[in-house]
Amino acid sequence: MELISEIGSWISERESLLSGAAAIIVLLSVVASAIGLTYRQVSNSRKQNAAKDEPAPTKDTPITLKELSAPCPTPVEFAESDGLRIAYTVLGKGPPDIVMAPGIISHLNITSHLPPIRDSVNAVAEFARVLRFDKRGQGLSDPTVNVSTLDERVHDIQAVIDAAGMDKVILYGISESGPMCLKFAHDHPERVKGLVLLGTTACWVQSEDFPIGIEEKVLDSMTAAWGSGQLRDVFFPEISREVMDEKTSQGFEHLIASRESIRQIVEYLKQTDVRPLLPNIHCPTLVVHFGGDLTMPVRMGRAVAAAMPNAEFLEVSGTDHADLSQSAEGMARVREFVASL
Repeated sequence: MELISEIGSWISERESLLSGAAAIIVLLSVVASAIGLTYRQVSNSRKQNAAKDEPAPTKDTPITLKELSAPCPTPVEFAESDGLRIAYTVLGKGPPDIVMAPGIISHLNITSHLPPIRDSVNAVAEFARVLRFDKRGQGLSDPTVNVSTLDERVHDIQAVIDAAGMDKVILYGISESGPMCLKFAHDHPERVKGLVLLGTTACWVQSEDFPIGIEEKVLDSMTAAWGSGQLRDVFFPEISREVMDEKTSQGFEHLIASRESIRQIVEYLKQTDVRPLLPNIHCPTLVVHFGGDLTMPVRMGRAVAAAMPNAEFLEVSGTDHADLSQSAEGMARVREFVASL
């Protein structure tokens, strides 16, 4: 609990007898086939009706590790980027086209069943065609020895957009993906209609010229805590123990990333700083942040909006980090913003 307190501060699908005998056999086969067909039709009908009657998963439905690791319910495609396959999937209908860049860890199978991410994606897919992808080295994308660089991540965004046949898109950057969305918008303004940034920052580490940042020791503590299940109270505070118990939470962390990969990501975060780019990003931008975000203090999101020439900042109530479906106000504003583009 001491770790949770420290982190909170900075802030889980299918004529003769023989002839007569032969005729009887054929007849019996026809009858049997008819009976079998009727049975299958009735059985399938019952299964379909049962599926219709079965309630869809909700935020209060208990979730297991088996369910979290089930295949992604939408077809997974692959884009080529620097010789690597980048996994992506598309849900909903557009225009508009929205590219939702993942947070610190991505896995299309697992996040498609994890309530906060699943519900957020479904909410946006109600009014847009949503493209999601796994960063190189993560999830269903090809593995890498080291964590990808910021430039490589920008290249991967371009690869999945091109593979999906999208032209100009709205980038929806969540948490750790905020900086790569900002850099993509800076480097490829002709491909970006606008930006939606949720619970993110342009720089992570506290320094003399960025006193509102996060202390390095707090970031480092995430590596030691990974796999213990403790971080769920920081990243997914809305998931109760009744929905995802401690064993499932620990298994989820082990399944989605190794401790070494988390250590590399933490080092990547320490080196990330796109603040110099902000004044030169002119596309319409909506920065949304939960006021009580335990992972990313609201001041950091506010600083992003303040440094951009065409940005609006919206603070919504709650202690969530990346699930905008938790905020009717926030989701309504995103829908209005997207419609305005």
